[in-house]
Formats: sequence, C-alpha cells, structure tokens
Amino acid sequence: MTFFGYMKRHYYGKTGPKADLANDMTSDEATFPTRIGIKDRDGHGVIRDYLESCDACDDCLDVFEECWEEYAQCEKSRSRKSS
Repeated sequence: MTFFGYMKRHYYGKTGPKADLANDMTSDEATFPTRIGIKDRDGHGVIRDYLESCDACDDCLDVFEECWEEYAQCEKSRSRKSS
C-alpha cells in the first residue's frame, strides 16, 4: 500500500490534524506523489520534500512524521502476516 492509500483509507473525510493532512493530500492528488510507499527508496524523503515545497507548516510536517511512522508500522505488520 502507498502512503497516499494508507492516509486515504484511515483518515480521509474525518476530522483532526491527520484527517486535515489526508484531505489536503486528496485535494492535491494531481500533483501529490501518490505512488510512493515504504518500499520506495527514500519514499519518506520524497513526500517530505513535496510537503516542504508546498510551504507546509511545522505542525503539518509533524503530523506527516507521525502518520509516516504509523504507516511504516502498518506495512511491517502486513508484511509479517503475509510471510
């Protein structure tokens, strides 16, 4: 699963800071790096750079870091289950 897919599945259409990020990502789907995931080389960096290029505030970047960590844990768990 990509980070975009994870955020859309877990937070899109809800309320709160994580939902704000997911909603913003979805509204920016045309330019957001939607195909980036944990398996991509420096996927985290690609998305972080994108957010910074959009002048994301520090709070948004903090939420991204928290969400990326959740996403990474979710993907590790999914990987163990399929092994």
